[in-house]
Amino acid sequence: MDFLKKAKAQLAETQNDLAKATQSLGLGDKKEESSSREPQSTNSTPINTPATSVAPSTAGAPKAKLPLAIRKNGLWLLFPPLLVCHKLTGATMIVRDNWESHQQGIEAKLSKLLGVPWKVDIDASYIYQYAQSNYSKDNPGDMIKSYVEGALNSLEKYADNYSDEGKSELNSLASSHTITMDVTTREDIRYTACEIASGSLRILFVKGDLGTNVTDSLDNLSDAINKAGSTGDNTNMDFNAKSSIRNDYEPKIDRVKAKLQKLFALPVLELEPNFEHNYAAIAAWMSHPKNQKPDSYGHRDWQKRIGEFTYEYFYQFAEVCENKGFGDDEMVQEGIQEAVEKNQIALRIVDKLDKGRYNECAVENGVLYIQTTAEFWAINVGDPGYELMNVL
Repeated sequence: MDFLKKAKAQLAETQNDLAKATQSLGLGDKKEESSSREPQSTNSTPINTPATSVAPSTAGAPKAKLPLAIRKNGLWLLFPPLLVCHKLTGATMIVRDNWESHQQGIEAKLSKLLGVPWKVDIDASYIYQYAQSNYSKDNPGDMIKSYVEGALNSLEKYADNYSDEGKSELNSLASSHTITMDVTTREDIRYTACEIASGSLRILFVKGDLGTNVTDSLDNLSDAINKAGSTGDNTNMDFNAKSSIRNDYEPKIDRVKAKLQKLFALPVLELEPNFEHNYAAIAAWMSHPKNQKPDSYGHRDWQKRIGEFTYEYFYQFAEVCENKGFGDDEMVQEGIQEAVEKNQIALRIVDKLDKGRYNECAVENGVLYIQTTAEFWAINVGDPGYELMNVL
């Protein structure tokens, strides 16, 4: 209690001294000239634009400086009353010491990771206008650093998942090789996200949520790249689909091919995934509002899983055929060799099945087809193997 009383007395004495100093220096009559006014909001308000849905860009405009007390941590100026006007404390984290002093090191890590020089261009004074929480108001430097470090961590995971091809795609779409930051009015974003627009990788935050979930901004990076590279043409596979094929289909399919070739005693065998055709068929089906089923197993994130599910169709077909003993049945092997004269097994999406409910087998022009519809994509992928004997 004695400590509190002494502290209060010392604070009152300090405030009295500050008031006298302010009066003697004539600062009290010059409020309009003080650099300590509360940050003023811009005349423009966040608007939705077709490309980015962010507030009007400040690129190219002179950057207003933050108050020195914000830029320099714990710097009690010759005029402490200015700090009082800003409602700042000696513990206020800084932009200069807590962000700008780390910026060069983070940019070096970004550049090394992505293989080309990258930079971070965040207007702290512009971002500070949206500070509402204690964290964003009192620790703007640390907050910005946390956003950017979170982005760096996400980019490291992205590079691990998508390798050089993924980095090349990002470098191409974000051609300025710059990370920026802006407020967004997009209704599909909660707290924070990212987008690629005007050649930059942009960290987005929702107005009122600056400083919330600062490490999560690039969680949707692959979707942002996917959207930035989309042509709107259903016949062109997007980034997610290409990545899925590269990671989930190509490394494993040769083992399945070898198994089927042995089971059917075929000297030559080709597996045809029909990626372009099947992708376009699913995309066309999904484009109708009545068919958009985000909770459906086969259609949830289907672009990201097209390689996985295509592999599963062939893999499960081989497993069923092996379990049914086709590898030891010469009669079955001869029947397959005669029917599948082109030595090809293909997966395709058709408009309507002849007999099956979810999928089926069919032999057409010397090709054995595993076929399904866009509606029942990825459902009961092992069924076609059980129907093979019925089509030979």
